[in-house]
Formats: sequence, structure tokens, C-alpha cells
Amino acid sequence: MPFRDLILNNFWWKITALALAIIVRLALHPQDGQPLIPSSMRLSDARYLVQHPIILQKPATDLREFKVTPDTVDITLSGDAKVLKNLDISEIRATVDIRDLTPETNTVRIHVFVPPEGAIKLERMTPERVQVELLKQ
Repeated sequence: MPFRDLILNNFWWKITALALAIIVRLALHPQDGQPLIPSSMRLSDARYLVQHPIILQKPATDLREFKVTPDTVDITLSGDAKVLKNLDISEIRATVDIRDLTPETNTVRIHVFVPPEGAIKLERMTPERVQVELLKQ
């Protein structure tokens, strides 16, 4: 079989196979040090904190009373299964800072703090914002 026939025989199938090989290589090749395995396939575990209380933060000199609605948040954490199992729930804090409150809106973003050791990651929180109402000045 001449060299020309090696290239031109089933030419479009060969071009398709080459294009697919390039697409697969680009999709799986690690970019900027990212691992080959997507995060959804890694061996990690999740922990769910349902109706975790929200703490209202305000300056000590602020004597006003506020109502936070809703007063709990659902939190999803991910990380190493052993670290999540040994995690004390009191180490997780969901806070609302009234200094973030503006006159235009009465909603404030919830901030969730997780312990830095153990590589625990906040995956999701519901709701992300709460309504803050001034009760007494």
C-alpha cells in the first residue's frame, strides 16, 4: 500500500479521531497545577449542619435591639472524612454583622467561619442572606 493511501484511506475518520484526541487531552490535562481528577470525583466527605444558629455581631456600645429572620442557616461542609467526623459543631460560626447593614436594604450576608486546620471547605449555605429588623433604639 503506497504512503498516499495510508493517509487518504478513511481520511475523515482519521481527522475525527485526531480532533477527539485533542479535545480529550485538553480537557484532562492539568492546568496551573490543578489535579487531573475533578473535585466531584475525589475522595472527600460531606457534613450537613441543619438549622445552625446565626450569631448577631455588633459593637459593644450599640444598645439597639435587632431581630434576624431567619435565625438559623443550613450549612454543607466538605473535606476529609476523618476531620469532618471529629469536628466539633461549636467550632463552626455563622455570623451576621450589623455594620454591613445599609439604609437602602435590610438584608445582610451571612459569614460562616470554619476552623483553618483540617482543610474543611464551605460548600453551601442556605440562605445566604438574612433580613435584619431594628426592634428598639
